[in-house]
Amino acid sequence: MSDTVPTGQPDAVAENSATELSASDEQTQQEQPESRHHLIFGAAGLATGLLVGLITGLAAAPIASAINNATAPQRIPEAVATCDVEDDLWIIVGDDGASPSLQSEGSEAAGADIADIACVLTELDIPDSVTTRIDSTRALDGRQSAEWDEFSASWGYHPDNGLDMVIETVDQ
Repeated sequence: MSDTVPTGQPDAVAENSATELSASDEQTQQEQPESRHHLIFGAAGLATGLLVGLITGLAAAPIASAINNATAPQRIPEAVATCDVEDDLWIIVGDDGASPSLQSEGSEAAGADIADIACVLTELDIPDSVTTRIDSTRALDGRQSAEWDEFSASWGYHPDNGLDMVIETVDQ
């Protein structure tokens, strides 16, 4: 087979086809810079948005941390005040408001009412998972611990002595 035009076609048809192809190529070349123009602006906009978002996030992190650290010690005294247990001998706020000690009553020991302790824990936004762990602690389990938000808690339980819990504010 040869690369020539079949004998049944005049040379003018072949020339016409070549002219159409070159016109099509010219049109594509003219459209290409315009479509690249949109891609360049789109990529530049995306990069700018990501950069601004990253800078804003990095700048906001120390501010949010400072706010959390400033308010964490205040949350404990506020929780105790909200639950109206500031004068309870078994709910003691120490370390300048950074750590409450909570002691519930047991079968052989006096202590705070469990509803008052539950109120303080609720005000400190204790997660349900930690509450469940506290509720299921047995004397044989020894001292348990958990962390949430800016708090770290440790507790023990014995039916004779009740629940003994200490909550501390931790640095974040």
